[in-house]
Amino acid sequence: MHGDKIIFSQVALKGSCCLVKDYLSLFKIQLCLYIGLSAILGHVMAARSFSFDSLFLGFFVLILACGSAVLNNVQDREYDGFFKRTCHRSLPQQKVPVLHAKIICLAMIVCGLSGLLFVRGFVPFFWGGMAVLFYNGIYTPLKKRSLLAIVFGSISGTLPPLIGWAATGKSILYPDILILMGVFGLWQISHFFIILLKTMQHQSKTDDPNRFPCFTNIFSQNEIKLQIMIWTSFFSLAILLFLMNGSIENYLLSIFSGLNAIIIIFLVSTILFKSKKQNISFPFAAINLSMLFFIGAGICDKCLLTFYSIK
Repeated sequence: MHGDKIIFSQVALKGSCCLVKDYLSLFKIQLCLYIGLSAILGHVMAARSFSFDSLFLGFFVLILACGSAVLNNVQDREYDGFFKRTCHRSLPQQKVPVLHAKIICLAMIVCGLSGLLFVRGFVPFFWGGMAVLFYNGIYTPLKKRSLLAIVFGSISGTLPPLIGWAATGKSILYPDILILMGVFGLWQISHFFIILLKTMQHQSKTDDPNRFPCFTNIFSQNEIKLQIMIWTSFFSLAILLFLMNGSIENYLLSIFSGLNAIIIIFLVSTILFKSKKQNISFPFAAINLSMLFFIGAGICDKCLLTFYSIK
C-alpha cells in the first residue's frame, strides 16, 4: 500500500511538471528574453549609463513580450496544427485550455503596457502598443495570406530597443537608435529564414506547404541558404556601422563586437555550404549567440561608463 502511494505521488509530480512545462511553452521565454534585453540596450544607449530604471523597463517589456507570445499561440492554434514543427505545441495538442491562454495573454499585455505607461510615460507605452499591433494585429494574421507579413514581423522586431530609447525622452531620429533598430530588424529576417530552412528540411508527408503562402513555395533549399547569407551579411554590416558611429565606447568591447560581426558571416556560410553534416541548429544557435554577444557588449559598455563615473 505504501509503495502504491509513492508511485502515485511520483506520477502526480511528473504530471504537474508536464503541465507547468506546457503552460511555460506558451511564453516563448528564450525569444522574449532577447526582446527584454534589447529594450534595456536601447535605454542604456540613450541614457549613456546603466541604472535600475533600465532593469524596470526591461522587465515590463519582457512581460509585454510574453503576453504577446501567448496571444500569438492563441491566434495560431489551428495554423500550427498543419505543420510538423509546430503541431506538438500546447494549444494544438489541447494540453492547455484556450480560455486559460486568453486570460494569461490579456493579463500580461495589460500589465506590461500599464507598467510602461505609469512607470515610464506615454511614449514608451505608445511604442509598446505599436509592437503588439504590428506583431499580433498585422503580422500574425497576414502570414496566413501574404509573404509581405515578413516586413511587418521585422518591423515589430525593431521596436523593443526603440521603447527603451524613447523612455529616456530622447528623439527617435538619432542615428544611434535608427542603426540599432536596423540591427534587430535584419537579425529578425535572418532568424526567420533559418527557421524556414529547418522547417523545410523536417517537412513530413502530411505537411501541405501550398496551403498557406510560404517562401518554400518559391525558393529552393539552396536559395533559402543564399537568403540566410544575404540577410546575415546585412546584419553584420549594420553592427559594424553601429560601431563606426561610436555607440560602443570601450575600445576592447568595440573590437570584440566587430570581430563578432565578421565571424558570424564565415561561421554561418561554413555550416550552410561547406559542412557535410548540416545541422540547422548550429547556424540558428550561432546567429542568436552573435546577437546576445552584441547586446551584452552594448550593455556592459554603459555599465563600465557608469562605474567609472561613480568612481
